[in-house]
Amino acid sequence: MTYIPDARPRRRAAPPRINATPEVERRLSQEKAARAHRQSRIRALLSRRNEAVAAAVAGGVPAAAVSAATGLKITEVKKTAKAFSESYVPELSREQHVAGLAALAEQLQTVIEAKESAERQLRADVVDVLRSGTMDVFRIAALTAVTADRLRELTRGTGLRSENFSSENFRLGS
Repeated sequence: MTYIPDARPRRRAAPPRINATPEVERRLSQEKAARAHRQSRIRALLSRRNEAVAAAVAGGVPAAAVSAATGLKITEVKKTAKAFSESYVPELSREQHVAGLAALAEQLQTVIEAKESAERQLRADVVDVLRSGTMDVFRIAALTAVTADRLRELTRGTGLRSENFSSENFRLGS
């Protein structure tokens, strides 16, 4: 058998991709670090709040007052107080406990609102990029450290079609 170079089927070249603007790529990649920072901040505030709830209950503050200051249900206050029962701070008055709890609840609410706002912005950016075709879902997932499935959930109800998330569209040589 003789080798004939022209008889060999050739692979089709991948269609040229339009690159997203550097500003969009930068914003998507910065979102990854910002999201990790927000999550860490939320965990720290939740931990401080739970310890403060237990200390307040141990310090004699009624569960209803703690519930009003934190926005937690009374049953959640009681469960948290039992779980963190070693967090007693005897030198604080009831008013100081309630004021501290209210401040922690306000900080936590601020961080949660910032998280929700950032998620809305991420959703808008992802939808814009996918609609424009400048990046595929896997590039977005790599930049943001969000899985393709999570991106699909995030963009649900935006009118994007399922083929925007299909791996068949992004195979080399197709």
